[in-house]
Amino acid sequence: MIALPLIGLHVDELADLSESQLRLDGMLIELGDDGMTLSQLDGFLCGVATSPEPIPQDEWLPLVWGGEDFDVPAVDQAELVALVLARFEELNAELAEAHYEPLYEVDDDDETDVLWEIWVMGFEAAMGLHLAAWEKLLNSRQESRAQEAVFAIVSLLSATEPDMDEKQRNDPEFAAFIRDAPQIIPEIVATLYRAHRLTTPQSPIRSTAVGRNDPCPCGSGLKYKRCHGAA
Repeated sequence: MIALPLIGLHVDELADLSESQLRLDGMLIELGDDGMTLSQLDGFLCGVATSPEPIPQDEWLPLVWGGEDFDVPAVDQAELVALVLARFEELNAELAEAHYEPLYEVDDDDETDVLWEIWVMGFEAAMGLHLAAWEKLLNSRQESRAQEAVFAIVSLLSATEPDMDEKQRNDPEFAAFIRDAPQIIPEIVATLYRAHRLTTPQSPIRSTAVGRNDPCPCGSGLKYKRCHGAA
């Protein structure tokens, strides 16, 4: 079992949202059952940001509202897209600084019960977009911290399965890992981000056609001035 330091938010901070995050949450609720919840979206965006290979925006963005067609009269698509991309940029910046703060849901009846499983469902959806790349990492003979982190994600996913083997579920080490999942998840994704984004050799991208406040063409999700524009 992977041993990772416990970092992240304290339980009483997990439900705190900024004004833009609250607005995004409200718009996602208006999408109905086809759209993602805020926590699910956060896990999904994390999966996109830490993917072993870059995922084009036009491939992942429509999944936020359930597919290619956008037919939700009550929701302004342009505003929704802007809020999603703003969270994606914010999330990338947090990961780059190793200070990612997941947007978890908490139980209405017990605010100490963090529903990290919803976040993991979103991450799983992102993995499914380029599943072969994740499987290649899992099956690699060259052990790495990134591979360990993916195995940790797989372990979290297995814990969400209702038919999971009871012997494994009751194993003290595994039970402790699951109990500490809300604090462990930020380190897992930080490890993946360092491996797949910060240490990947890339040629500096400079273009007069790209504004300093525009998204960087490398696909990191950061503004150009904070990514290759700073090179």
